Formats: sequence, structure tokens, C-alpha cells
Amino acid sequence: MIYSNVLAELDFPNILTAEEFKKLPPDANTCIVVEGMTYAGRHTQAKAMSEELGLPYFAFSEWVAKYKPENEIEAATIQYCLKNAVYLPDDLRVKIADWALEEFYHRFVRHDDYYTRPFIVVGYPRTVEHAKHFQKFLERHKIYAIIVVIEINAAEARRRMSESAVNRIGHERDTSPEVQKVRISEYYLKTHGYLKWLIFTGKATVFKTCISKAEYEQRKHEISAVDRGDYVVMHREDVTKMIFKFLNMVHFVQSSGA
Repeated sequence: MIYSNVLAELDFPNILTAEEFKKLPPDANTCIVVEGMTYAGRHTQAKAMSEELGLPYFAFSEWVAKYKPENEIEAATIQYCLKNAVYLPDDLRVKIADWALEEFYHRFVRHDDYYTRPFIVVGYPRTVEHAKHFQKFLERHKIYAIIVVIEINAAEARRRMSESAVNRIGHERDTSPEVQKVRISEYYLKTHGYLKWLIFTGKATVFKTCISKAEYEQRKHEISAVDRGDYVVMHREDVTKMIFKFLNMVHFVQSSGA
């Protein structure tokens, strides 16, 4: 009985497998959640999908900046977390997301009798507790979601860590190993297991953006990539096409000119 209760809490019926998502009718209300490890480029990929296909785009971090804290404790907590590259506490993150998702949905998501455009979400949900709240939002508005996980290999992750800078409010852009380690630690301790569970149950689909040179040679007529020596990294536009074609949204990609 205990096990069945735990599994019921992790069911998330409005988060679909890829096969379930493909079978939805064209007028279904849908969203695509872009996930991945720190430095995988999920924000860049989500933004590219939004801009290339003209889709509404929800980035949780942008709504945190718009949020008006109710008191000094909230304000101090948000400032601390942003400065130190750590996750917001679950209760505060859920509270902000509850306001932000509703505001975004009513302002930017439009419906059509024939084809309802999916919207893109990045930065939320990132833990099981977030997903429980997200499920309630999806159910309330009869939205069906699919989670796509952008995956990079270890060599690319290390390269991006060494070259990327972290924006922290009140500080200069930070390339210090300490901050990079905090960001990676937060992901592995709080998000990695949650995503692995979703992948295991089929409720998240992995898209590899780093491929071998041998595979690239076979596919170079259809994709563009950056050569890293031992491997290549696919361009964002081609990853977008790959995701939408996989989801049987080829007609949408074509009509959008992507």
C-alpha cells in the first residue's frame, strides 16, 4: 500500500510519453518542457524553438525577476539564491511558479479551432515537488506536456564549464570553479534523479546533441554541426527540427518555415 501511494504521487498523468503525445489531436492544448543538465544549453535551445517556430516561451528565471516579494524574507531569500547560484527553496519556487504560469498562460497562450500552438517551458519543474505542482496546473487547464531532455557528453560539459560565465546579481560574471561546482552540485542533488525517473518511466525523451564523427558523416546531408575533434555538436536549429519531427509535428515545422 505504501509503495502504491508513492507511485501514485509520481504518476503525473498530464505529462505524457512520446507515443502518447504523438497521438493527441491537432487541437490539443500542449506544452513542451525543455530540460537537461547544467550547461546542456536548455535555455538556448528553448529560446531557439520559440523564435524559430513562433511559439510562446516561458522561462522561469525571467518571471522570478518580475516577481514582487511579499516581504523582506522572500526578497532576501531570492537575492541570496541568485547570488550564490543555488535553487530557490521548493515552497518559494512553487509559489512564484503558481503566479507566473497563470499570468503567462492567460496573457500569451492562444487557442485555435484547428491547431493549438504548443508553448515552450524551461526552468520549471526541476524537482518532484515542482512536478506535483506543475501537474495541477496542467490538469486545471487541460494541458498535456512532454518533457524533452537536451543531453551533452562529459567532454562538452567540461568545455562549457571552463568557458562559460555565471551571471549573479550584485556580482560580475563569475567563471570561478567554486560557483561552477555549486551549479553542477545543485543539478545532480536536486534534478538529476527526478529526470532519470521520468526517463525510466518513458515520460521524458532524451535528445543527444553531441554525436560521433562517424554518425555525423552518415547524417551530414541533413544536419549542421560544430567540429570538436573527437565529436561534433549539432546546431540548435537542427535539434529543433529533430524534436518536432520526432513528435510528428512535421507539418508545423514546415508551415513555420523552419
